[in-house]
Amino acid sequence: MRDGRSLTSDLVAAVRAYYSACPADLDTVHDPLAAELLPRAMAWPAQLVRRMPPLARAGHLVAGMFSMGLSYLIPLRTRAIDAALAHDVERGTRQLVILGAGLDTRAFRLPLLADCRVFEVDHPNTQDPKRAKVAGHLPACRELRFCAIDFERQGLSQVLEAAGFDRQAPAFWIWEGVTMYLSREALEATANALAELSAPGSAVACTYMPPAVMRRSLTAAGGSLLGVIGEPIIGAIDSAAIADVFAGHGFEPESDRGAEDWAAHYWGPREVPFVRGYERLLVARKTRPGQAGSSSGPG
Repeated sequence: MRDGRSLTSDLVAAVRAYYSACPADLDTVHDPLAAELLPRAMAWPAQLVRRMPPLARAGHLVAGMFSMGLSYLIPLRTRAIDAALAHDVERGTRQLVILGAGLDTRAFRLPLLADCRVFEVDHPNTQDPKRAKVAGHLPACRELRFCAIDFERQGLSQVLEAAGFDRQAPAFWIWEGVTMYLSREALEATANALAELSAPGSAVACTYMPPAVMRRSLTAAGGSLLGVIGEPIIGAIDSAAIADVFAGHGFEPESDRGAEDWAAHYWGPREVPFVRGYERLLVARKTRPGQAGSSSGPG
């Protein structure tokens, strides 16, 4: 964190801004608002590509090389989550909750949310500057509710219900790029909170980092850097274990896919060899009551 602002949120938005300025074959998630939320220095690569489109692929390849493929993950996972969200909206879900929303712009860039109420949950130090920057923009959703939360003093249900969340109606929960910063206990506690708030038919889209990634170069390089800026990677969990966590709280896993799958689907086979599986996306649906406080052991 820098003065209460999340550097990782800025970096994620900067990558989205860059790909939004790229030609259509790379622009998997069009997010023209992302650049406006960034400090000027972090927005310049997107501005440069917008002025000089032939540089787009070179920048794509260079960033992928220096980040060991990490830069490819961000637009791909965003598109994968958008697709899962679209599926649930088609099913009739009209509540979206974005946990640790950061600089997420789905409420502004997705017309499919026109009949939905969106709740963005985050710490006020991250949320307040964002609110100031989006104040002049009209959301694409029916209603946008900013839910500032201090987890040391407030509960998720307290904050959401005060903002008008209806626990009797299905909801779609987005938990993107967060779990690797959490202990196993915090992961269990959040899954339990989601279970208590979720009506049958609700779904959660949760990204997670497999332990193998922690044992590779990301821990030595990226992990150390994130530790220096105050956002260390401390939580890794394998596919079976995270499925067990959610199953213990009444969520039935529906899909579990990674960056290689997304690259093949959205970018084509030529990009797959350059993509690394830093994160996977679990989509699970609430089908039955969970057991509060259940645990499936260490991951």
